[in-house]
Amino acid sequence: MKIGDIAKAADVTTSRIRFYERKGIIPPADRGKNGYRDYPEDLVALLRFIEQAQGLGFTLREIADVEIGTGEHIVSCTDALALLAKKHAAVVSMIAEANDRKHRIESLMAELEASRRKAKVVATD
Repeated sequence: MKIGDIAKAADVTTSRIRFYERKGIIPPADRGKNGYRDYPEDLVALLRFIEQAQGLGFTLREIADVEIGTGEHIVSCTDALALLAKKHAAVVSMIAEANDRKHRIESLMAELEASRRKAKVVATD
């Protein structure tokens, strides 16, 4: 398949495909006699997997480390579950940290607001 066809089928841009190829995320395409890249049809599943994984917060490095197979599920369910569990734990941790930071900010805002009100009362006396 030509790059435009594979991009359309996977719903990605051609520049993204070239980027993934340069970074070694996808294997390099074969080149025809005319010099055009010729991609295998099964690359569509890999590109969709990469897009889905990035949407879930996986980095390209994490994605590149995944063992890719063939067939309907290009990553084994066991491997996918392990990766998702690890990412889930990281997200839960980030949410807890963000909530803690939010509460500290709200507390400091309340202290500053109380201090400002107190200063107004003293100034009017």
